[in-house]
Amino acid sequence: MQNSVYPELNTELIYKLSNESERGAVLIGTSKVEEYLEKLTRKVLPSKSKSYTNRLLKYPGALSSFSGKIELLYAFRIIDKKFYDSLNTLRKVRNNAAHSSEEFKLINYSEQQKEINNFEEDFHRLIQNLAMNNLIKIKEERFRKIIESQFEGSKLYFRKEVEKKIKDLENDKDIKNQMRIWTLSYGLVFMCLNLMVLIENLEELDNKELTWFDLKK
Repeated sequence: MQNSVYPELNTELIYKLSNESERGAVLIGTSKVEEYLEKLTRKVLPSKSKSYTNRLLKYPGALSSFSGKIELLYAFRIIDKKFYDSLNTLRKVRNNAAHSSEEFKLINYSEQQKEINNFEEDFHRLIQNLAMNNLIKIKEERFRKIIESQFEGSKLYFRKEVEKKIKDLENDKDIKNQMRIWTLSYGLVFMCLNLMVLIENLEELDNKELTWFDLKK
């Protein structure tokens, strides 16, 4: 996650999504995933001419929709079943966020979030732990700065005040609320990174009108 090759998928996207409403985070994050899905789809297409790709990828082309890209990539065995299921769950949550007139709350989609993040075995646990650890680190740093600016007394007192604040984080309501967006954000970032790996693995197809039989030779 600290690799400078993907700076926009490290801190930039997570920071952007974590400062959005829950509905906004879903819509913006999903659009980023779809952006990488399109890049991957373009790698599979036999011709890179603008007229050909536009006919498929621009509305009302067969691959212009989120679902169209997902179905093509799964049908052509570019993505596996777990990733296919995760993407489809994300698509359904995105559709609810986009079209529902009611207040959108991630707390109502806890199980779907697990499904979205579980495109590899038990991956949702890893993502949740990573999101929690990084969120708490940011909170800890803020507490240290606040206490330091107000600090008068011994180093021992300072340390105890920091430790008390950090311990209080375990039951912090604000942390629990923010964790929903942070878990979503990290899950979508890892989804994009997974797509980036697939894109790089298909470099040999770029600008080549090959069939799968050609590749097997």
